[in-house]
Amino acid sequence: MAQSKPAGTWTYDDLFALPDDGRRYEIIEGELYEMPAPSWEHAVTVMNLILFLAPVIRGLGGTLVTAPLDVFFPGANPVQPDIVVLLPGSRATGRGRGVEGPPDLVIEILSPSNRGHDLLTKRSLYARAGVREYWIVDPDARTIELLALDRDAFHLAASVSGREAPVSPLVGPLPFAAEELFPALDA
Repeated sequence: MAQSKPAGTWTYDDLFALPDDGRRYEIIEGELYEMPAPSWEHAVTVMNLILFLAPVIRGLGGTLVTAPLDVFFPGANPVQPDIVVLLPGSRATGRGRGVEGPPDLVIEILSPSNRGHDLLTKRSLYARAGVREYWIVDPDARTIELLALDRDAFHLAASVSGREAPVSPLVGPLPFAAEELFPALDA
């Protein structure tokens, strides 16, 4: 059954009226976005990030969680970032339905089907909401861009590839080289 609503009027409650067909959705500024299933490259990259980041985040006393998990803040009702990090003193909290408030760090892994959405729509949304740091991980280019919030806009803090190890303004030096996120992608 097709679902239609006037542009900009979708709400979290509307998600429950959609058919339970295994699809995932996000609502940004009242617009419904369908999220295609992740690719193999996307899934491998997410898993590698979890393996490298979990000990670092735990060591800082923080929490790392992954999609599918709803994240709610102004303009997002909800979004589902690939990886979400909450650090001690965060403005966001984990609750029954997901994360309430802007996470400290959000990581999106680009796929051909979501590239523009993550680079433009979500980048702008996360900055307006006050997400402190946003990483854009590109398995095709084998790069990681670390964007830091300055007032209400993200600015490139670092772009790493190959043997370069990322240094996060928020988390600090990270114990892996960019190329270590992507080894299984060439098999």
